[in-house]
Amino acid sequence: MEKRYDVICIGQVVQDILVTNIPEDALTCGKDTFLADEILMSAGGDAANEASVLAKLGSRSALLTRLDKKEAGNMIFDDLSRQGVDTSLLIRPEDCRTFTAIVVVKPDGSHIFFDGPGHNFTPKLSDVDLSVFGSTRFVTAGSLYALGELDGEGIAKIFRAAQEAGAVTVADMNFDSEGKGPQAADPVYPHTDYLMPSYDEAVYVTGEREPERIADYFLARGVGNVVLKLGGEGCFFKNRETSFYTDPYQVAPVDTTGCGDNFVAAFVHGLLKGMSHEETADFACAAGALNSLGLGAHSYIQSEEQVVEFMRTGKKNRIKRA
Repeated sequence: MEKRYDVICIGQVVQDILVTNIPEDALTCGKDTFLADEILMSAGGDAANEASVLAKLGSRSALLTRLDKKEAGNMIFDDLSRQGVDTSLLIRPEDCRTFTAIVVVKPDGSHIFFDGPGHNFTPKLSDVDLSVFGSTRFVTAGSLYALGELDGEGIAKIFRAAQEAGAVTVADMNFDSEGKGPQAADPVYPHTDYLMPSYDEAVYVTGEREPERIADYFLARGVGNVVLKLGGEGCFFKNRETSFYTDPYQVAPVDTTGCGDNFVAAFVHGLLKGMSHEETADFACAAGALNSLGLGAHSYIQSEEQVVEFMRTGKKNRIKRA
């Protein structure tokens, strides 16, 4: 039976304000005015980025989170709609205040975040009608450690219901900014088909530094497939049958904001298209690299064909691995 959605993305949405060409001593040098090269306002946050990229790649994505009814929320709503994201699952309480992140982009493409305050902006278990998972092929959580009260048992219950309904579950990960502890996501792993942490996030959780040992930690706790994002060194994949590295594409980054979210979205899209794990990892590495060529967390990629063309013409960095 045809599903209504390809992917339901659960998690964070924020208002991003990206600023480029601001000197690092701007707050201490005594000067009160600086001219930025660019200032961009858009929707951001892990789940919103993933839903937007999935939609532009051609997957039917929906975003399930809380969004305010004020100016920031309305701007984000319009942005998501323009990207082709299904907004019918958004929860918009009167007392919700979506927070704003000011993203200062450095000349090398790296960035610093200044996060503003928010209120009642993370989804709650009571927001989720578990029966909706019978209408989707995949459910993503963007991201563990950034889900508010859903972290731990909440998202575990959601993933368990999704799997029982026949959906594939995918979890990204974030830094533990609230000090929840390395074991906070343990209840989620047995119900996670694909886990996609960055290297630094995974080191924090596992205490391991070798990709093989990191993956084994998560597999031993019930994860089906581990996809470790290695940034400029590509990615590492492991499940109970196979493991492999995928080398990265060569780029001169303009802005690395959201590259990990683009990777996750592209990986899920590849799975939806029936690609092998090796093909999917290569496609995801290409999407993450391609996103870095423009400003914004999900603005540069416009289609699956664009990523495929980048893969055809781009060059790879061949990483020597021990």
